[in-house]
Amino acid sequence: MFSRHHPASSVRAQAIFALALCTGLLSASGCAGVENLSGTTATAGTGSGGLLGGGTQANVLLGRWTRAILLQAPDGVIHESRTTWEFRADHSAIRNVTAWNWTDGYYDTLSSVAQWTTSGSNITLVYIAGTSGTLTLDYRIDGDVLTMGPDQYARLK
Repeated sequence: MFSRHHPASSVRAQAIFALALCTGLLSASGCAGVENLSGTTATAGTGSGGLLGGGTQANVLLGRWTRAILLQAPDGVIHESRTTWEFRADHSAIRNVTAWNWTDGYYDTLSSVAQWTTSGSNITLVYIAGTSGTLTLDYRIDGDVLTMGPDQYARLK
């Protein structure tokens, strides 16, 4: 599913809000799942007490996880990309990716549906709608931080 939106509210107000949001999020050094592409990263560490996926431990994966990337381009345009995964007990997963241009007030959303399985420290995602293909990644859960491949996601509660 793909959609494009242009809210009717003030674009300038949205840009100011987005810049304030970016500043606040990036200053929260312990905020998992938020990256500043200007060179510093504000993500939680992987720690040593995490669970590796597999068997019944994969139940810890259930729920919603999110990751946001915020940046300001050299021309001043503010962008955000947010990916949210929802892992369900029936081994289905929904991935929503929303990309915002906060300066101009546009955003696009893409949703994909997959089936997921785990084996040891690997998660395999077989896409069945919205995109196609199979993806296998290392994964690890440390408290409320899910790491899949190189990307970290914060648990939504």
